[in-house]
Amino acid sequence: MKYKLYIDAFFLLNFFMDTLLLFLIRKVLNCTATRLRVLLGGAFGAGMTCIVTVVPFVPAWIKLLAGYGFISICMIRISFSGMNFRMALRASLYLYGFAFLLGGVIQAVWVQIPFFRTYGMGILSLCMTGVIVYILFVFWHTAKQKHRRQGIFTVRVAWNGRETTLKALLDTGNSLLEPISRKPVSIVERQALEPVFGEEKPDLFRVIPFHSIGKAHGILDGYELTELIIFGENEKIKIDKPMVGLYDGKLSEGAAYQMILHPTLTEKQEECS
Repeated sequence: MKYKLYIDAFFLLNFFMDTLLLFLIRKVLNCTATRLRVLLGGAFGAGMTCIVTVVPFVPAWIKLLAGYGFISICMIRISFSGMNFRMALRASLYLYGFAFLLGGVIQAVWVQIPFFRTYGMGILSLCMTGVIVYILFVFWHTAKQKHRRQGIFTVRVAWNGRETTLKALLDTGNSLLEPISRKPVSIVERQALEPVFGEEKPDLFRVIPFHSIGKAHGILDGYELTELIIFGENEKIKIDKPMVGLYDGKLSEGAAYQMILHPTLTEKQEECS
């Protein structure tokens, strides 16, 4: 049995789907890659897929290996040039997972909708299905991130070889910045840092002005710590040399948390531009 392959349509379909998958990876990993680089990665993947498909006398297992190995890795390296090996491997797993998910949705649509079952799915239908999956996933991911930003995290703060573990509220209303370096400032109960500071204090001291309800102007003592580690559900975020402002008193009733995190600290972007 012979099949007629329209290489232009085949390229466009693969380019659209590959680019869609790469944009999903960029969203999930919070990468800073430009749209142009993602488009170039999608174009490379589509072009190589066309070449591998039409080359004669090549065993199917070699074509499969090229598609799931060499081509996929190159797509990721082109789109996200700053990724290290570990991040590239993680992105590859996401690529395979998203491709499997998208293929499953397309298969379900083809089976469950009588029109497509009778006449098949054209390029436009495939692309529209991909767009709908992308939009739904982005909505779900954004909602999950929003819920995450409103939670209480376990954090570990360290300075000069000493450390302590605290509970921290991620407050989206905290917009404090250190006036000189413009670094984000998290607020910590002064008493909570006594096990870390003891009788000493960090050399870098800053005066941090703030505004709050019931107090038009206030001043916090600001210090630069060695590191801050935020423990999430499935990951941890390490911030080197974080800036904190010391608060005299309790931040919450019942000691639910002893620290208020700056919201940008959990929005760390991977260096995969």
